[in-house]
Amino acid sequence: MADLKPTLTLTGTQADLGATLSLSVDDTLSVTSPMQGVSKKTITTADDQELVATAGGVKYFYAKNTDTTNFVILQTVASQQYARLSPGEFCFFPINDGNGLEARADTASCVIEFAYWTKA
Repeated sequence: MADLKPTLTLTGTQADLGATLSLSVDDTLSVTSPMQGVSKKTITTADDQELVATAGGVKYFYAKNTDTTNFVILQTVASQQYARLSPGEFCFFPINDGNGLEARADTASCVIEFAYWTKA
């Protein structure tokens, strides 16, 4: 078993935020196998490009769209969308046990950086 220590920091000073934004949260997450270290994969516009299997418990998932032009859709294996990552955007979130995760490029193939860890 190992620990994963995510940190999220949000800051902003634009007047339309209503006030200066300064938020930072962190956690310590206990993780175990199976896990996938940070990897890169080319995602096409086809369905069924599985990144995380449906079995095996809750997973903590990280992804970054490394493309400079096209967006990527993250979805369950049942095509329920989790997220849309525009060029350069990233995400980190838990995947519910049994949902799995697939990726699909919108208009042209993209390289996605991703990793996951199983909740202990």
